[in-house]
Amino acid sequence: MRNPTVHGYDKLANSYRFFEKLMFGSDLENARTALLNSIPVCRSALILGDGNGRLLDALLSSQPGCEITSIDQSKKMLDIQQQRLSNHPLRGNVTWRHQDARNFEGFENQFDLLVSAFFLDCFTARDLETHLPRWLNSLRPGGLFYFVDFQEPDSGWKRMRSKLCLTAMHHFFRWQTDLPNRTLVNMNAALDQCALEMLASQNMSHDLICTRLYRVLTVEENDRSQAGRTQEKRQHQSSEE
Repeated sequence: MRNPTVHGYDKLANSYRFFEKLMFGSDLENARTALLNSIPVCRSALILGDGNGRLLDALLSSQPGCEITSIDQSKKMLDIQQQRLSNHPLRGNVTWRHQDARNFEGFENQFDLLVSAFFLDCFTARDLETHLPRWLNSLRPGGLFYFVDFQEPDSGWKRMRSKLCLTAMHHFFRWQTDLPNRTLVNMNAALDQCALEMLASQNMSHDLICTRLYRVLTVEENDRSQAGRTQEKRQHQSSEE
């Protein structure tokens, strides 16, 4: 039986950009590339679920010496990526893999850069708990994580606006692709469980969208960070007693 989610994204492939512009104007396009210039020179990169390949195109131009692997579960989306780059002089730097990112193996410590744009919001909290550490493990020690996605502002009219936008988006993708999520997963909670250091951050569209560049901490750095947080917690508890 054909996966309904894959079938849905195959159907959406040709019209995806139209619906994106209809719902969000140019905000998603701007967010994808907002911090590309903050990424240092990389030799290798892994892109997860880039859809029709606009970020892949921009990354290839900004990182001309980088070997890029693009993974997507939609064959139609990968076809569009390849068509987009058909005349790009650096097209030979890209390898395409048609598969579900949740099932990929054999990429441990291989890449300098991991790219995820409007991808993690497609998964449940349980999915992220299981798979996000595996995806980050594809990076070499000290590797970089380029993250672009939706978020809910803390309060006020921005939060109300975000809820309306996100509810409409989730209903649409649930209808078209059988997306399991009814609400946006708390991305910050998921990311806080990972050994990451934020290097740069930018919010857009009245804080509905965030673009961030992280560095994955080495084991030694993570141990020191955890020890520091433990010490701060003990000091805070002592001051309250």
